[in-house]
Amino acid sequence: MILVNNNSTDKTRDIALSFPFVKVLDEPKQGNVFALICGTKQACGEILVFTDADTVVPRDWLKNYEGAYEDPGVVCAGGGAIMFPRSLKVRAAEKTVNLIASKIKYFPGFNLSIRRKVYEKIGGFDPKVNFDQDFFLVLRAKKLGRSVLVKNNEVKTSSRRYKDYRAAVYIAKSLVNITSLFVFKKSIFFEFGNIR
Repeated sequence: MILVNNNSTDKTRDIALSFPFVKVLDEPKQGNVFALICGTKQACGEILVFTDADTVVPRDWLKNYEGAYEDPGVVCAGGGAIMFPRSLKVRAAEKTVNLIASKIKYFPGFNLSIRRKVYEKIGGFDPKVNFDQDFFLVLRAKKLGRSVLVKNNEVKTSSRRYKDYRAAVYIAKSLVNITSLFVFKKSIFFEFGNIR
């Protein structure tokens, strides 16, 4: 397991170092995409699996992913989310994330996996795409094969981006960005902001 510390100011690094099975890397260049690139360079294995620091995965999470890749035509796989703390806005965001995952097979970075050979063939995460980098990775991977939803593999993740007025701004920026990535293969927005 690799944890990439991307300039955290809390005790994330120290806590991670207390677990002997966690390899802690430091990425000084600020941005989620740079942390992801740093971690994938050090990762080993045929399947790369991603989650976020504010996410709790189920006990059988990795085993469930392993089963998805028994089909050689599968290039990437992902799962849904249960967001906490809950509110009406959060439930709407959760339903949207899960609908996108189940219907069009694009997955959020906190519950995403990809075959290493596919990741390498498409050039990995694009360093010019920080906001919606997960969408862009899956978009490019799907040109080489199928993307599948791993059922009953939901993670519990923070709803902090959807708590207040910033939720509408975040969602609007993401929709514009995803449209631009889909049509022009370019990101409009790089930053999605630090929300604590």
